[in-house]
Amino acid sequence: MLKNALLSIKKNIGRTILLFVLMCVIANLVIAGLSIRSATSKSMDQVRTSLGSEVTFSYNMKGMMENREKGEAMDSAIQSITTAMADQLKDLEYVEHYNYTVDVSVSSDDIDPVETNTLDEETSNQNNMPNGKQPRMLDQNDFTVVGNTTMAYLSDFTDENYVLKSGRLLTEDDADTTNCVVESNLASDNDLEVGSTFKVKATNADDEDISVTLTVVGIYEIETTSQMGGMMSNRQNPMNQIYTSLATAQKLNDSTTNISSAIYYLDDPDHIEAFKELAEANTDIDFETYTLDANDQVYQRSISSLENMESFTNVFLCVVIFS
Repeated sequence: MLKNALLSIKKNIGRTILLFVLMCVIANLVIAGLSIRSATSKSMDQVRTSLGSEVTFSYNMKGMMENREKGEAMDSAIQSITTAMADQLKDLEYVEHYNYTVDVSVSSDDIDPVETNTLDEETSNQNNMPNGKQPRMLDQNDFTVVGNTTMAYLSDFTDENYVLKSGRLLTEDDADTTNCVVESNLASDNDLEVGSTFKVKATNADDEDISVTLTVVGIYEIETTSQMGGMMSNRQNPMNQIYTSLATAQKLNDSTTNISSAIYYLDDPDHIEAFKELAEANTDIDFETYTLDANDQVYQRSISSLENMESFTNVFLCVVIFS
Protein backbone atom coordinates (compact mmCIF):
# COMPACT_ATOMS: atom_id res chain seq x y z
CA MET A 1 0.00 0.00 0.00
CA LEU A 2 2.78 2.39 0.92
CA LYS A 3 4.65 1.32 -2.20
CA ASN A 4 1.64 2.14 -4.37
CA ALA A 5 1.31 5.55 -2.69
CA LEU A 6 4.96 6.37 -3.38
CA LEU A 7 4.57 5.23 -7.00
CA SER A 8 1.47 7.46 -7.35
CA ILE A 9 3.34 10.45 -5.97
CA LYS A 10 6.29 9.82 -8.30
CA LYS A 11 3.98 9.34 -11.26
CA ASN A 12 2.05 12.57 -10.56
CA ILE A 13 4.92 14.64 -9.18
CA GLY A 14 3.61 17.90 -10.62
CA ARG A 15 0.16 17.55 -9.09
CA THR A 16 1.69 16.42 -5.79
CA ILE A 17 3.88 19.51 -5.56
CA LEU A 18 0.91 21.72 -6.43
CA LEU A 19 -1.24 20.13 -3.70
CA PHE A 20 1.60 20.47 -1.17
CA VAL A 21 2.01 24.18 -1.97
CA LEU A 22 -1.76 24.69 -1.75
CA MET A 23 -1.89 22.98 1.66
CA CYS A 24 0.97 25.18 2.91
CA VAL A 25 -0.82 28.32 1.72
CA ILE A 26 -4.09 27.26 3.41
CA ALA A 27 -2.24 26.39 6.63
CA ASN A 28 -0.47 29.77 6.65
CA LEU A 29 -3.75 31.60 6.01
CA VAL A 30 -5.43 29.75 8.89
CA ILE A 31 -2.50 30.50 11.21
CA ALA A 32 -2.58 34.17 10.16
CA GLY A 33 -6.33 34.37 10.76
CA LEU A 34 -6.03 32.78 14.20
CA SER A 35 -3.19 35.16 15.08
CA ILE A 36 -5.26 38.18 14.02
CA ARG A 37 -8.23 36.97 16.07
CA SER A 38 -6.00 36.37 19.11
CA ALA A 39 -4.42 39.82 18.77
CA THR A 40 -7.84 41.45 18.39
CA SER A 41 -9.08 39.74 21.55
CA LYS A 42 -6.03 40.90 23.50
CA SER A 43 -6.46 44.44 22.16
CA MET A 44 -10.08 44.50 23.35
CA ASP A 45 -8.95 43.44 26.83
CA GLN A 46 -6.25 46.13 26.84
CA VAL A 47 -8.76 48.80 25.77
CA ARG A 48 -11.09 47.79 28.61
CA THR A 49 -8.24 48.01 31.10
CA SER A 50 -6.71 51.28 29.86
CA LEU A 51 -9.94 53.26 29.49
CA GLY A 52 -11.31 52.26 32.88
CA SER A 53 -14.93 51.97 33.92
CA GLU A 54 -15.84 55.11 35.84
CA VAL A 55 -19.45 56.28 36.04
CA THR A 56 -20.12 59.74 37.46
CA PHE A 57 -23.36 60.56 39.25
CA SER A 58 -24.03 64.29 38.94
CA TYR A 59 -26.66 66.92 38.29
CA ASN A 60 -28.05 66.93 34.74
CA MET A 61 -26.95 70.39 33.62
CA LYS A 62 -28.19 69.89 30.06
CA GLY A 63 -31.66 68.98 31.28
CA MET A 64 -31.69 71.92 33.67
CA MET A 65 -30.77 74.41 30.93
CA GLU A 66 -33.48 73.01 28.66
CA ASN A 67 -36.19 73.19 31.33
CA ARG A 68 -35.33 76.36 33.27
CA GLU A 69 -37.47 79.44 32.76
CA LYS A 70 -36.10 82.25 30.63
CA GLY A 71 -33.84 84.49 32.69
CA GLU A 72 -33.84 82.15 35.69
CA ALA A 73 -30.53 82.06 37.58
CA MET A 74 -28.71 78.73 37.39
CA ASP A 75 -28.03 78.54 41.13
CA SER A 76 -31.75 78.72 41.88
CA ALA A 77 -32.56 75.94 39.41
CA ILE A 78 -29.85 73.45 40.39
CA GLN A 79 -30.80 70.78 42.93
CA SER A 80 -28.16 69.35 45.23
CA ILE A 81 -26.92 65.76 45.22
CA THR A 82 -27.10 64.13 48.64
CA THR A 83 -25.14 61.30 50.17
CA ALA A 84 -28.45 59.46 50.64
CA MET A 85 -28.92 59.43 46.85
CA ALA A 86 -25.35 58.37 46.18
CA ASP A 87 -25.51 55.61 48.80
CA GLN A 88 -28.29 53.93 46.83
CA LEU A 89 -25.81 53.25 44.03
CA LYS A 90 -22.63 52.23 45.85
CA ASP A 91 -23.80 48.71 46.74
CA LEU A 92 -25.23 47.82 43.33
CA GLU A 93 -23.79 44.92 41.36
CA TYR A 94 -20.62 45.67 39.34
CA VAL A 95 -19.43 48.46 41.71
CA GLU A 96 -15.95 47.75 43.04
CA HIS A 97 -15.08 51.15 44.54
CA TYR A 98 -16.65 54.59 44.86
CA ASN A 99 -15.67 58.16 45.77
CA TYR A 100 -17.81 61.13 46.81
CA THR A 101 -16.52 64.65 46.12
CA VAL A 102 -17.28 68.12 47.49
CA ASP A 103 -15.64 71.28 46.08
CA VAL A 104 -15.64 74.37 48.32
CA SER A 105 -14.25 77.83 47.66
CA VAL A 106 -12.22 79.05 50.66
CA SER A 107 -9.80 81.76 51.78
CA SER A 108 -6.97 81.80 54.30
CA ASP A 109 -5.13 84.35 56.44
CA ASP A 110 -2.32 81.87 57.14
CA ILE A 111 -1.10 81.04 53.63
CA ASP A 112 -0.81 82.87 50.31
CA PRO A 113 -1.99 81.39 47.00
CA VAL A 114 0.21 80.68 44.00
CA GLU A 115 -0.68 83.82 42.06
CA THR A 116 -2.33 83.28 38.68
CA ASN A 117 -2.10 86.91 37.49
CA THR A 118 0.28 89.69 38.43
CA LEU A 119 -1.10 92.69 40.29
CA ASP A 120 -0.01 94.95 37.42
CA GLU A 121 -2.09 92.93 34.94
CA GLU A 122 -5.11 92.99 37.21
CA THR A 123 -4.80 96.75 37.74
CA SER A 124 -4.40 97.31 34.01
CA ASN A 125 -7.49 95.25 33.25
CA GLN A 126 -9.52 97.19 35.80
CA ASN A 127 -8.40 100.55 34.42
CA ASN A 128 -9.40 99.53 30.90
CA MET A 129 -13.03 98.94 31.88
CA PRO A 130 -15.47 101.38 30.21
CA ASN A 131 -16.53 104.39 32.32
CA GLY A 132 -13.91 103.47 34.90
CA LYS A 133 -16.08 100.65 36.28
CA GLN A 134 -14.40 97.87 38.21
CA PRO A 135 -14.93 94.28 37.09
CA ARG A 136 -17.42 92.30 39.12
CA MET A 137 -15.70 89.79 41.39
CA LEU A 138 -17.82 86.66 41.47
CA ASP A 139 -15.52 84.88 43.92
CA GLN A 140 -12.65 86.48 45.80
CA ASN A 141 -11.54 83.26 47.51
CA ASP A 142 -8.08 82.07 46.54
CA PHE A 143 -8.32 78.34 47.21
CA THR A 144 -10.50 75.33 46.42
CA VAL A 145 -10.88 72.62 49.04
CA VAL A 146 -11.59 69.29 47.32
CA GLY A 147 -13.07 66.78 49.75
CA ASN A 148 -13.03 63.07 48.85
CA THR A 149 -14.02 59.77 50.40
CA THR A 150 -10.54 58.60 49.36
CA MET A 151 -7.79 59.81 47.02
CA ALA A 152 -6.83 56.27 46.01
CA TYR A 153 -8.72 56.32 42.70
CA LEU A 154 -8.41 59.97 41.60
CA SER A 155 -7.49 59.87 37.90
CA ASP A 156 -4.90 62.67 38.11
CA PHE A 157 -2.91 60.54 40.57
CA THR A 158 -3.53 57.11 39.02
CA ASP A 159 -2.57 58.51 35.58
CA GLU A 160 0.50 60.13 37.20
CA ASN A 161 -0.42 63.65 36.09
CA TYR A 162 0.03 64.44 39.79
CA VAL A 163 2.89 62.70 41.62
CA LEU A 164 3.26 62.38 45.38
CA LYS A 165 6.58 63.88 46.54
CA SER A 166 6.40 63.46 50.32
CA GLY A 167 4.01 62.09 52.90
CA ARG A 168 0.93 60.21 51.72
CA LEU A 169 -2.46 60.59 50.07
CA LEU A 170 -5.71 60.58 52.03
CA THR A 171 -7.61 57.32 52.51
CA GLU A 172 -10.92 56.32 54.07
CA ASP A 173 -9.08 56.20 57.42
CA ASP A 174 -8.82 60.02 57.28
CA ALA A 175 -12.61 60.42 57.25
CA ASP A 176 -12.82 61.95 60.74
CA THR A 177 -9.63 64.03 60.52
CA THR A 178 -8.72 67.48 59.19
CA ASN A 179 -5.69 66.14 57.33
CA CYS A 180 -4.92 67.58 53.90
CA VAL A 181 -2.69 67.16 50.84
CA VAL A 182 -1.28 70.24 49.07
CA GLU A 183 0.62 71.02 45.86
CA SER A 184 4.41 71.44 46.03
CA ASN A 185 4.50 75.07 44.78
CA LEU A 186 1.87 76.11 47.33
CA ALA A 187 3.87 74.30 50.01
CA SER A 188 7.16 75.89 48.91
CA ASP A 189 5.73 79.44 48.74
CA ASN A 190 4.37 79.11 52.29
CA ASP A 191 7.14 77.00 53.87
CA LEU A 192 4.72 74.12 54.42
CA GLU A 193 5.91 70.58 55.05
CA VAL A 194 4.40 67.35 56.27
CA GLY A 195 3.08 68.12 59.76
CA SER A 196 2.47 71.86 59.13
CA THR A 197 -0.91 73.35 60.02
CA PHE A 198 -2.87 76.28 58.62
CA LYS A 199 -6.41 77.59 58.81
CA VAL A 200 -8.92 78.04 55.97
CA LYS A 201 -12.37 79.58 56.10
CA ALA A 202 -15.56 79.67 54.07
CA THR A 203 -18.65 81.84 54.33
CA ASN A 204 -22.10 80.28 54.57
CA ALA A 205 -25.43 81.60 53.30
CA ASP A 206 -25.88 83.64 56.50
CA ASP A 207 -22.52 85.38 55.95
CA GLU A 208 -21.02 83.50 58.88
CA ASP A 209 -17.41 82.30 58.70
CA ILE A 210 -16.68 78.60 59.06
CA SER A 211 -13.03 77.93 59.93
CA VAL A 212 -11.06 74.68 59.95
CA THR A 213 -7.42 74.09 60.87
CA LEU A 214 -5.82 71.65 58.41
CA THR A 215 -2.77 69.44 58.93
CA VAL A 216 -0.54 68.64 55.95
CA VAL A 217 0.07 64.89 55.56
CA GLY A 218 1.10 64.86 51.89
CA ILE A 219 2.67 67.08 49.22
CA TYR A 220 2.28 66.35 45.50
CA GLU A 221 3.72 67.84 42.31
CA ILE A 222 1.84 68.55 39.09
CA GLU A 223 3.56 66.86 36.15
CA THR A 224 0.95 67.70 33.50
CA THR A 225 -2.45 69.37 33.55
CA SER A 226 -5.05 70.53 31.06
CA GLN A 227 -6.44 73.16 33.45
CA MET A 228 -3.74 75.82 33.20
CA GLY A 229 -4.92 77.45 29.97
CA GLY A 230 -8.42 78.45 31.09
CA MET A 231 -7.64 79.89 34.52
CA MET A 232 -9.10 83.29 35.42
CA SER A 233 -8.57 83.34 39.18
CA ASN A 234 -6.32 81.90 41.87
CA ARG A 235 -9.11 79.54 42.92
CA GLN A 236 -9.12 77.93 39.46
CA ASN A 237 -5.37 77.34 39.59
CA PRO A 238 -4.80 73.59 40.29
CA MET A 239 -1.79 74.56 42.41
CA ASN A 240 -4.22 76.16 44.86
CA GLN A 241 -6.28 73.00 45.28
CA ILE A 242 -6.26 71.55 48.80
CA TYR A 243 -7.39 67.93 49.17
CA THR A 244 -9.22 67.02 52.39
CA SER A 245 -11.59 64.39 53.72
CA LEU A 246 -15.20 64.52 52.61
CA ALA A 247 -16.39 65.50 56.11
CA THR A 248 -14.00 68.47 56.27
CA ALA A 249 -15.20 69.83 52.93
CA GLN A 250 -18.83 69.30 53.93
CA LYS A 251 -18.23 71.26 57.14
CA LEU A 252 -16.79 74.16 55.15
CA ASN A 253 -19.74 73.85 52.77
CA ASP A 254 -22.09 74.06 55.77
CA SER A 255 -23.83 70.82 54.84
CA THR A 256 -23.28 67.30 56.10
CA THR A 257 -25.55 65.80 53.43
CA ASN A 258 -24.74 67.50 50.10
CA ILE A 259 -21.96 66.45 47.72
CA SER A 260 -20.78 67.77 44.35
CA SER A 261 -20.63 64.39 42.60
CA ALA A 262 -20.05 60.68 43.10
CA ILE A 263 -17.86 58.38 41.00
CA TYR A 264 -18.42 54.63 40.83
CA TYR A 265 -15.60 52.38 39.61
CA LEU A 266 -17.06 49.29 37.94
CA ASP A 267 -15.42 45.91 37.47
CA ASP A 268 -15.61 46.11 33.66
CA PRO A 269 -16.59 48.76 31.08
CA ASP A 270 -18.88 46.18 29.50
CA HIS A 271 -21.12 46.47 32.56
CA ILE A 272 -21.74 50.23 32.29
CA GLU A 273 -25.13 49.93 30.60
CA ALA A 274 -26.18 47.12 32.94
CA PHE A 275 -25.21 49.30 35.92
CA LYS A 276 -27.32 52.17 34.58
CA GLU A 277 -30.30 49.85 34.15
CA LEU A 278 -29.89 48.58 37.71
CA ALA A 279 -29.70 52.16 38.98
CA GLU A 280 -32.95 53.10 37.27
CA ALA A 281 -34.74 49.95 38.42
CA ASN A 282 -33.54 49.79 42.03
CA THR A 283 -33.37 53.41 43.23
CA ASP A 284 -35.80 56.29 43.62
CA ILE A 285 -33.42 58.77 41.93
CA ASP A 286 -34.99 61.01 39.28
CA PHE A 287 -32.73 60.45 36.29
CA GLU A 288 -34.29 63.36 34.41
CA THR A 289 -32.88 65.65 37.09
CA TYR A 290 -29.65 63.71 37.67
CA THR A 291 -27.46 61.72 35.32
CA LEU A 292 -25.00 58.83 35.22
CA ASP A 293 -22.22 59.75 32.82
CA ALA A 294 -19.69 57.09 31.82
CA ASN A 295 -17.88 59.30 29.29
CA ASP A 296 -17.20 56.07 27.39
CA GLN A 297 -17.46 57.35 23.81
CA VAL A 298 -13.79 56.53 23.15
CA TYR A 299 -14.27 53.03 24.53
CA GLN A 300 -17.37 52.41 22.40
CA ARG A 301 -15.61 53.61 19.22
CA SER A 302 -12.52 51.51 19.94
CA ILE A 303 -14.47 48.38 20.81
CA SER A 304 -16.70 48.79 17.76
CA SER A 305 -13.66 48.87 15.44
CA LEU A 306 -12.11 45.84 17.12
CA GLU A 307 -15.38 43.91 17.01
CA ASN A 308 -15.63 44.62 13.26
CA MET A 309 -12.09 43.31 12.83
CA GLU A 310 -12.94 40.18 14.83
CA SER A 311 -16.04 39.53 12.70
CA PHE A 312 -14.04 39.95 9.49
CA THR A 313 -11.42 37.50 10.78
CA ASN A 314 -14.06 34.89 11.62
CA VAL A 315 -15.56 35.18 8.13
CA PHE A 316 -12.09 34.95 6.60
CA LEU A 317 -11.32 31.75 8.54
CA CYS A 318 -14.61 30.16 7.49
CA VAL A 319 -13.97 30.93 3.82
CA VAL A 320 -10.43 29.53 3.95
CA ILE A 321 -11.34 26.35 5.84
CA PHE A 322 -14.53 25.41 3.99
CA SER A 323 -13.61 26.51 0.47
